[in-house]
Amino acid sequence: MALEKVAEISIYKLEDRKAVAGILLENGYTIGPGVRKKTPTGKQMDYFLKVYKDSEQDSTSSE
Repeated sequence: MALEKVAEISIYKLEDRKAVAGILLENGYTIGPGVRKKTPTGKQMDYFLKVYKDSEQDSTSSE
């Protein structure tokens, strides 16, 4: 299984991240949560979803 990073989607609200994650999972993507400091002081956080696609699955599905 070779995962290729497709995107990072920044979404602040937890409920919205859950909804988007469900949609991505239904469409065959692998997702993971991410958090990083938005500012150098770390007072604001950036919440995002990391989106991956299995590159081996793409090549085998076209056969």
